[in-house]
Amino acid sequence: MNTQHLAAGVLLLLAVTLNWMPDLDLAAETYLSAAMTDNLIIYATARTLNGLISVIQSIQLSISVGAGMGVNLGEILDPLNDLIERFSSFVLYALAGLGLQKLVLIATSSLVMKVVTTMALLTGFIVWVLFGTARHWAVRLSVLVILVRFFFVIEVGTISVLDKLYFDHQKEQAHTALEIARDQLSDLRTSYMNAVTEGGFFSGSWNVASSLIGDDNQQGVTDLAAGAIVELIVIMLVRGMLLPLLFVWLLIRCGQVLLRSTALESKIPVAVTE
Repeated sequence: MNTQHLAAGVLLLLAVTLNWMPDLDLAAETYLSAAMTDNLIIYATARTLNGLISVIQSIQLSISVGAGMGVNLGEILDPLNDLIERFSSFVLYALAGLGLQKLVLIATSSLVMKVVTTMALLTGFIVWVLFGTARHWAVRLSVLVILVRFFFVIEVGTISVLDKLYFDHQKEQAHTALEIARDQLSDLRTSYMNAVTEGGFFSGSWNVASSLIGDDNQQGVTDLAAGAIVELIVIMLVRGMLLPLLFVWLLIRCGQVLLRSTALESKIPVAVTE
């Protein structure tokens, strides 16, 4: 056995060890579960905002009708309410994407896949040692099996690193802004009724409108919530959809290259014989 065979044997031993090591798969699955929990918390916050806006709009409408007025303060909240409803649907799609990734990860880390990967590694190594470059197709098929086995673990690990470097901080800030907007709307609902009762309908409506829109010295609730929602959409789009799709595309491309090389190699002996 030469130096190349020895080095390949060490790599084989390392790959088999990683294949049966549960820590990598468990860490990836734990990350996806935590990401799904975070998205559920954000979804709950968004739905709470949606409910508070609906309550404020309904309160205003009943007072307006009772007083015989045509003022509709709730129109100020309509764009934000529509944005929150669309954002809630987007979060559900992101949750479905995370669930699909978790399902694929469980499949690629199953006992059957580990056995198949081990057999592919051993077969590829034995064929390469016995036949050398004459049977590269077996090595390429082994590499393809290894890619399928570890690709999604690598994908989740890459996204996890990006989370720690950038996404987690930005997501936490945006979620905090959403919670602040939620608390402000909750206080606004109470103060609105008190202002109407104490100062009259027009005075109460003016105070609420100022709080919603904001002024030069204070950011309004609508501006705060809308900015946080847009930032969360960008983070979820990149982290939960674009990056996983990029990794799937890379896996497909790698598979196509390996299979094409194998197909071309299998035709060479026939051409030489003829």
